Amino acid sequence: MQQQISLYLKLSEGQFADLAAVARASLAFDAAVKEIAYVLDPSLEIRLELESGTEGSLSLNSIIKTVKEKATDRKVLAAVAFTIVSWLATDIRSYVVQDLIDAIVKEDRSKSLSPEEIKAIADEVAKAIKGQVGAKQIKEVVSELDKDHAVQGVGITTNPDAKPQSILPRARFKEFISGPNETTEIKRTRTTDAEVTLTLVSPVLIKSDRKWKFSSINGEFGASVKDEDFLERVLSGREPIVMVAGISMTVTLETKEEFVDAVWVVKERNILRVHRASPAISQENLPLALEPKSNDDEQ
Repeated sequence: MQQQISLYLKLSEGQFADLAAVARASLAFDAAVKEIAYVLDPSLEIRLELESGTEGSLSLNSIIKTVKEKATDRKVLAAVAFTIVSWLATDIRSYVVQDLIDAIVKEDRSKSLSPEEIKAIADEVAKAIKGQVGAKQIKEVVSELDKDHAVQGVGITTNPDAKPQSILPRARFKEFISGPNETTEIKRTRTTDAEVTLTLVSPVLIKSDRKWKFSSINGEFGASVKDEDFLERVLSGREPIVMVAGISMTVTLETKEEFVDAVWVVKERNILRVHRASPAISQENLPLALEPKSNDDEQ
């Protein structure tokens, strides 16, 4: 099992890279790859092999190879490659990890990853970035290249036939090297809207930002009611809510979640619109069946 990975150096026109600087940077790059691989899967044995190089702008095309193949190698090797690519993405702080991986997969059309595999890889990359896995070694790569003025930029790609989508320019080398070890945490968030039927537990009958309480098949929760027209009708008495148990409300529920430690965690719920509210159907609301006629009535 193997995975392509290339360290791309943008050189000044007509100049060549210093061999010693490139060698030291290559050793740091090798250490970064192995550090990431070890953290993602300690049982994985890999080696980084130099496949080829090109002049002009130097691309050290390498292959991450497993020593002993396992069923999980495909996703782990992809996660290793995408993590190390992520470290030199110049706008990593604004990226959602899965968006970054989607972009990398599109760049490397040889990848035939399923949506489920991409999500699994994105989760591993997010945890690796949050844990600063490989960050020290990547800084060493840039530090060594900073000593060679022929190098005007550096990037990493999984496609040896193309330039990386993101190249760290020489002007930012010092900033990258001396920057804080803690990066802004990459967050994955999602917002979903759905029309659902809830049971009202307790309303808030004053003008307030306090949350109404509802129950659903998943238990009780609080949600802010953002439907101003509905609130105005309720507070003015034009849409009275009868104080009985089991009031049913059909609403558009907005749910905001954040991916934390490999789990989607609900951070906020809002009722965007109330479509209808009605009391629970009770026995007295039901139409009564006609009583059967007695023998006496027929006489």
